[in-house]
Amino acid sequence: MKRSVVVVVLTVLLLCLAISPSQAKTHTFMIQKEQAYNGTIRSDIPPALTIDSGDTVIFNTVMLLEGKLSADMTIEDVLALRKDFQERKAGIYAFTGPFYVNGAEPGDVLEIRIKRIVPGAYGVAYIYPDEMGLGGLPEASPKGYFKTLRYSADRKTTEFAPGITLPLRPFLGTMALAPKPGEVHPPAVPNYFAGNMDNKELVEGTTLFVPVNAPGGLFMAADAHGLQGDGEVCITACETSFDEVELEFVVRKDMKLERPMAETPTHWIVMGFHKDLNEAMKIAIRDAIEFISRTKGLSREEAYMLCSLAMDFRVTQVVDGNKGIHGMIPKDIFK
Repeated sequence: MKRSVVVVVLTVLLLCLAISPSQAKTHTFMIQKEQAYNGTIRSDIPPALTIDSGDTVIFNTVMLLEGKLSADMTIEDVLALRKDFQERKAGIYAFTGPFYVNGAEPGDVLEIRIKRIVPGAYGVAYIYPDEMGLGGLPEASPKGYFKTLRYSADRKTTEFAPGITLPLRPFLGTMALAPKPGEVHPPAVPNYFAGNMDNKELVEGTTLFVPVNAPGGLFMAADAHGLQGDGEVCITACETSFDEVELEFVVRKDMKLERPMAETPTHWIVMGFHKDLNEAMKIAIRDAIEFISRTKGLSREEAYMLCSLAMDFRVTQVVDGNKGIHGMIPKDIFK
């Protein structure tokens, strides 16, 4: 083939490749608190938005408790709200969504690229009274406690108390796909469909992978966190709302997963969820062994040993029906 022909062919190919990204769309989907979905996690919720693989959605989230949680409350106000929700059998999570992704079918994986998060002006944290038996150490607060955390003007920090300034590290506590058809799950309990993972690693620049269980995937998001430590031991993070979240959605037909997995610039992350923290650890270890042996050509024994030598397994949260363990697989050990 003559050089001029090769140049023409390459030019055409490059032009074709350049056209593809431009076909992806960016959707803006902003809701008022009355438009949030406050029910259980199911596969028959009507979609609020339909998109294509490769599209980006810019959306907002509202506060917990139908958007009624606010800066001016007391712990007594929160308890009254909680009682009302229990009597009405309403969910405490105010979801944005669901988003139906064309082409996403059961057995696929939905890749969710977290591109940008803009928090609101404040967050709140609270502890339930010890009689409720909630949190990692319920007896630490006999009467309960509520605190408002105002953010700095640039939304980068919050002053917890005089002399204590905390950096914000916003992430979505809950990102869920629909479960298998016919199943109904409480919104506060993470599972194979993701959900209320409360994984503080899922910040800007991170990618989440979740198995698709129903046509369209039906992605929903809620439970915005301004910052959180591993464990989320007092039962709340810095509960907040997000003015904007920018996510890109890609249908992956070349991947198979049983549970959520994530990728940061520096780590791959496996996740285990179970009501027994020991069992959650076993699930995370099994998934790490599977990933390392499959992608790095190691035996299962070598992969298991590498989990012990090079990985950190962290307690994600201990406050929900299913507790969480996430395992951090460092990328820089693989050359």
